[in-house]
Amino acid sequence: MGIDTDRQFEGNLGIMTPAEWERMSFQRVLVVGLGGLGGHVAAGLARLGVRSLVLVDFDRFDASNLNRQLYATHATIGKYKAEVLYDELKKIRSGIDLEVHYVRIEDLDPAIFDRVDMIVDAVDAIPTKRYLETMATVHDRPLLHGAVGGWYGQIGVLSPGSQLLHDLYAGADEGIERDLGSPTFTPAVVANMMLAEFVKHVLKRPGVVLDEIMMVDLLHHDYRVVTRRKR
Repeated sequence: MGIDTDRQFEGNLGIMTPAEWERMSFQRVLVVGLGGLGGHVAAGLARLGVRSLVLVDFDRFDASNLNRQLYATHATIGKYKAEVLYDELKKIRSGIDLEVHYVRIEDLDPAIFDRVDMIVDAVDAIPTKRYLETMATVHDRPLLHGAVGGWYGQIGVLSPGSQLLHDLYAGADEGIERDLGSPTFTPAVVANMMLAEFVKHVLKRPGVVLDEIMMVDLLHHDYRVVTRRKR
């Protein structure tokens, strides 16, 4: 039995008009990091109906990823994450336009940032987060930030010119996930909150966490903005 592709995205239309969905679908999004956060974000963007994604991750799946990464299975261990996501996202939307890179984002031609509408920060490495913020400023692109560690997460949409991540991570090269790990549920929750911010930002909805960082505490269900851009 074939798939009724006309109905594939109708569940999204309760929160947006068909015209808004069409506008959102033509966003070209660069997702950097395809592990716990990035795997869920990329899958969610495909399910929202985004037509074009650029996927960047130099890493391969291994056994330590099985507890939390959406596409980590015994069958995918040893395979490049970008390669696996290419195949899996095509299963969600066969016509999606995917560009994949199996290298560090720092090793790609920076012109890649000019070919996208939004950058997603789903990486663990703090120096790479700072690099993405810098590139977002240089290439005049918004940056959708996410981070996780233990019970905790961070989300926010940063405008070009923001130095929030540089301020937040000043003097640090490792986050709390080094000690707290990344449990099964935290990346999925934070990734889906990032997707909500993506939709709000693109459709100019109120309530977007813009040029601020929302700290997410799943242990106590405490969600608050604790960092603001310096004026």
